[in-house]
Amino acid sequence: MNDFTSTTVGVANFSRSPVLPVFPMFARRFLTVALLPLVAVPLARCAPPSPDYELLFADEFSGSRVNEQDWNFRVGPRTGTGIDGLNLARNVRVADGHLIVEAKHEVVDGRPAHTGGGLISKHRFGYGYYEVRSQPFMAGRGVHTAFWQRGQGGPENNSIFEIDSHEVDSTQKLACNNLYVDVSTRGYMELAWPHRGHVPLALPPDGWWIDAYEYTPDGVVFYDHGKVVARADFPDLVAQQNVWLTALNGVGKVDTDRLPGETRFDYFRYYARDYPGATLLANGGFEYNQDKVDLQLPVAWQESGDVAASRVVHGEAAHGDFKLRHSSDRPYSVTTAQTLQFIRNGDYELRARVRRAGAPTGAAIRVSGHGGPDLTLALPVSASWNEVRLPGITVASHGVTIAIVSTAGAGDWLEIDEVQFMKPPLPGQVPRPSRSFAFRAGEPIWQLAAREPIPFTGDEKFYFFGRNCAVGDAVTITFVMQPAKLADTFPLTRLPKTGRAGWGIGLTSAGDVMFRIGSHAEHRDVVAARAYRPAAPVRLTCVYDHGMASIYVDGKMRHQANVSGFGPTDTSAPGRLGANSGLYDAIGDVTLAATEAPAKARRYQNYTGTLGDVRIYNRALSAAEIAALAPAP
Repeated sequence: MNDFTSTTVGVANFSRSPVLPVFPMFARRFLTVALLPLVAVPLARCAPPSPDYELLFADEFSGSRVNEQDWNFRVGPRTGTGIDGLNLARNVRVADGHLIVEAKHEVVDGRPAHTGGGLISKHRFGYGYYEVRSQPFMAGRGVHTAFWQRGQGGPENNSIFEIDSHEVDSTQKLACNNLYVDVSTRGYMELAWPHRGHVPLALPPDGWWIDAYEYTPDGVVFYDHGKVVARADFPDLVAQQNVWLTALNGVGKVDTDRLPGETRFDYFRYYARDYPGATLLANGGFEYNQDKVDLQLPVAWQESGDVAASRVVHGEAAHGDFKLRHSSDRPYSVTTAQTLQFIRNGDYELRARVRRAGAPTGAAIRVSGHGGPDLTLALPVSASWNEVRLPGITVASHGVTIAIVSTAGAGDWLEIDEVQFMKPPLPGQVPRPSRSFAFRAGEPIWQLAAREPIPFTGDEKFYFFGRNCAVGDAVTITFVMQPAKLADTFPLTRLPKTGRAGWGIGLTSAGDVMFRIGSHAEHRDVVAARAYRPAAPVRLTCVYDHGMASIYVDGKMRHQANVSGFGPTDTSAPGRLGANSGLYDAIGDVTLAATEAPAKARRYQNYTGTLGDVRIYNRALSAAEIAALAPAP
């Protein structure tokens, strides 16, 4: 026990489930740790943003080896555009009160390799506040340190989203705060990067910094040393995912003469709080599979028994587009289950929408592993959708398993949708519905800063957005800006270096607004003269529609011109909001220093001011739609 370093606060033994792994060593360790007073866990060095948060898991790395009851080693190659690394378990150790990940240039199996490594939690965590104190390797190029959360796919079947609390490439003074979503309808062109923020990094003299994020039903808030540095508004993204602490070697150019080196993590802490009316179950509406994931494998759920009898089905759902169906042409018994870990204790309720045909008995939802007797909710026979509820579920173990069980005859069927497990809604509160990640025609393909504007100070802070944003024969870009000064700057662009197939929205020191169609090297500019003033908020809307480019200011047309021969059809360049120096570029799925900033962009300043309510469409909004947009405040 003394060699282990993790502390689990108030988490009891999860009861055995027929379909999900059990952690017997973890449970036995709890029985010892739970007897310790809470002060046995060192106090957080940055307080969570709300006093309602409760510490449920901490690893202080104060022992002499990695606690393999709680962590797996990240091993194997990591290759791709701009990346060529190998992760080894032997590069990871616990010493001096720290988790240490070594970066080396060495010969492995007779070949030179850039090696690194890291840990992946065996446990999964949902809504809450996550904090790490770390010292990333910064002495030479090529090492990519990250504190992040992601599902693992495979048997866990929980690859839903990725939150990057920080990604730091060694020697680069920029930290990435990202949110990616794995599910979509028809692949890349249907779902843009929800959030890819890049914030200048100011490390203390000793190189140690405290990085954190708060994952909530409204999205993700990113913190550095307790200060909010970025927000990702993405409501109702619910799932429990694994936590990763990693230092990947071989990202971009590697300064092998500066290796070996180390990245250190001082601790990892997870806190949870209550969100009444918000479900904690992932994919309770069965929308996450869409057509990207095998419909025989409902994302975030585990199946046992006659698994061929269970399937996600499109159409006639109680909510959204998809539902879960248990059925077979022969007698069957199948269970679809999901286990939640590290949730707060207290009273919960279960809700679901169901319809079924067959014998009066044989279909139920079972609740187990919550620290009390198992509970069973029988599901009625009905040709129409009915809501069923099981209130008063007392969780005393910080965990629970929800299992949908069918034991039925040939031709019997059960359909279930909107399965929700939540703290009861407050008086007058309506429970949040499950979210569908399907892209709806006419909606913005990308949005940012819906709740509050983003401040920019003229430094290198910027946001990448997808190469699939504002692309095609008809596009719209609209946002509210409040520039601090008159300047030659481009607050939004998706301009390639060459060609005639990109776009950018620029400002001039004379107060003009430019809608640029083309590239840095070759373009046409449509200009609305004297369309903005310093410190004055204004909504700009730029529309390209089959060769015609238009600029609207606060909903009114200010200028329009034909730009035939140019159009926003290029998909090689990522979009950029904020700083436009071009000093950093998207290399595959990482951000690295650009080899050369676009010459045409160098004379432009980085944007200073705020940008808010950014919406990008892959269609042309009508004049009426533009006029109806929320005006600048």
